Amino acid sequence: MQQLGYLKETPSQTAGPYVHIGLTPNFCDITGVYDSDLGIEMVNDKTLGERITVTGRIFDGAGALVRDAVIEIWQADSAGLYN
Repeated sequence: MQQLGYLKETPSQTAGPYVHIGLTPNFCDITGVYDSDLGIEMVNDKTLGERITVTGRIFDGAGALVRDAVIEIWQADSAGLYN
């Protein structure tokens, strides 16, 4: 098998060029969709559980840095349960 020097690609789902507008309409001056944009207040003083920070970089299959990506996360609540 010929080695092409590419990184192995992971499965993806393309949200399209509207992803920012769909997730942050208020930021894009589209009001009335949500009271506040999604993810604005993920943690507050009543949030239970340990806080973690996730950092990293995203590369495409050719090894080039992807500068406009969205990463979806799913985590259990402070009791270890999923809604």
